[in-house]
Amino acid sequence: MIKTAKKTERIEKMTKDTDTEIALLKRDVETIRDNHLAHMAEDIDKLDKKIDKIDNRIWAILGLLIASVLAPMIANMF
Repeated sequence: MIKTAKKTERIEKMTKDTDTEIALLKRDVETIRDNHLAHMAEDIDKLDKKIDKIDNRIWAILGLLIASVLAPMIANMF
């Protein structure tokens, strides 16, 4: 009977510890979802805008390079 009581106490303690850990994990997940994900989404949007600007600049440079090569070729043809 004493062994059963000790086992029951141990099981109850383990259950309480587990419940506490689960509650802490739930709180952490909520914090991450509510705070950090919103900030990450904002940062990703900012990066997208910067990448679009860089992409446009690269296309402009490529166009200028092609024009600078083709213009003398066309001028020499006439």
